[in-house]
Amino acid sequence: MDSHISSRGQYGQDLFTLRSTFFQGRPPKSVNMHWRRFAISSIPIHDEKAFSDWLLARWREKDDLLEYYLENGRFPADEGTTPAVNGGNSLKGAGYIETEVRPSSPLEVLTIFVPLAAFVLVVNVILKFLNMFLRILRIR
Repeated sequence: MDSHISSRGQYGQDLFTLRSTFFQGRPPKSVNMHWRRFAISSIPIHDEKAFSDWLLARWREKDDLLEYYLENGRFPADEGTTPAVNGGNSLKGAGYIETEVRPSSPLEVLTIFVPLAAFVLVVNVILKFLNMFLRILRIR
């Protein structure tokens, strides 16, 4: 099973979870993204009707992109030109950007648990200090 939307109604976030990826050995073969930026000044945030229309147009655009992806197996390339900002040069689109992403080691998955382990250790130290403090005061 590939990581892209294999058919309508099936989505990568449902098929590829942390459990299936790291513990069952079924990582996605690839991850495909389409990025687009909007200048805040081009978004009609001060007019509710205009903003609603703008948002609906973006939603339909997203649906068209997903349809393109289902038909072609990838999103369309960025061939456009970014307008010049603050006197800078305009930028030509990057086309397709493809890169490989792999864990640096099989143990890299354990880094997911580092914040939780750190929290548990800090709570343990606080409880030990509190217990020591209460014993000194002979409250306990």
